[in-house]
Amino acid sequence: MARELILKLGKKITDRVDVKLGMTQLDETSPEYYGLASVVTDEMAELALAMKVRVPTTPAEIGKKVGKDPVYVEQLFDQMSMIGLLEYNWENADHHKQWTLPIFVPGSAELMNMNLKQVEEHPEIAQFFERMAFLPLTKITCMVPPGGAGVGMHVIPVEKAIPATNESVDVEHISHWLKKYEDHLGVGYCSCRNAMRIQGEGCGELQDEMCIAVGQFCDYCLETGKGRKITYDEAMEILQRAEDNGYVHQITNIDGENKIFAICNCALGSCFALRTSQLFNTPNMSASAYRAHVDAEKCVACGKCAEVCEHGAITQNAKGVYTINKKLCVGCGKCKDACPFGVLVKVEEAPNASKCIACGICAKACPMEILEVVEK
Repeated sequence: MARELILKLGKKITDRVDVKLGMTQLDETSPEYYGLASVVTDEMAELALAMKVRVPTTPAEIGKKVGKDPVYVEQLFDQMSMIGLLEYNWENADHHKQWTLPIFVPGSAELMNMNLKQVEEHPEIAQFFERMAFLPLTKITCMVPPGGAGVGMHVIPVEKAIPATNESVDVEHISHWLKKYEDHLGVGYCSCRNAMRIQGEGCGELQDEMCIAVGQFCDYCLETGKGRKITYDEAMEILQRAEDNGYVHQITNIDGENKIFAICNCALGSCFALRTSQLFNTPNMSASAYRAHVDAEKCVACGKCAEVCEHGAITQNAKGVYTINKKLCVGCGKCKDACPFGVLVKVEEAPNASKCIACGICAKACPMEILEVVEK
């Protein structure tokens, strides 16, 4: 029999619109349920239900809501952080510790899969992660503008492939983020690779520590056993190893333009973000601000660019000329890195479509509870 508190928590956290709106009811077969039920106790669920999604809080505030001793609440919060249900940071005026209930992806589904022992003991967590990376996007990927607009991940180019001009955007440079968080860098195992391996779908990619945590998320990972501390030089070595193996750099895309919490080194065969955008034929969902462009006068048709493109964006036509499908290109820069002539150019940012009719569906479905319809 399904546990009621887990069903409620699954609905609270999920960003599946049909579940949020009550069009689909969760049950024991729902990934939101079996993913949580495997590691979350009813006591934990009770506290999580008293929290708002992605809104920081303290044990004292939640203890008051549920009538529990703050000391008891903090002890459970620590356990919930260890399993990956909660995150914490010190991002407030007086730098006190505060806990957050994240969404599933990017969020708790990944954190649960970063714990190697946990995911091996509870393999259903791996399937839960894959499903929650896929299902919420089934009906919205076609509406996501280039760069993701806060959805999923954002490809960041190989840095040496970016033209050295004043037009180059800081946030598209890996070094910008590493320098910004230089004192708070860590590395851990990739949650996507872990999940794929556990499901018996390992793609032969490196299982090394490949995902870099930055800022206070790094501190969280270190304290909860999800990573180890590294230096700037070590981070650069990891990034170079990733490039040598043909992986795509991606940064988190959920907290606005001037904040990230991770730099992932992703393989198309295992990364859930890249796989999802390919499955729905919407690579613009995670694309960087750059696109590849072939200079026909310089191109010698060596084919090196096509060899390194994991997205199938570069093909040779009947006349032997290599062309780039702009709809498939994510601007990772690997082709320019392989080409002796350079083929990457910056493109204009696409405008966001806006045809709001004030129906209120977005506010009701928003897992972060940050939208509302107001009169002007």
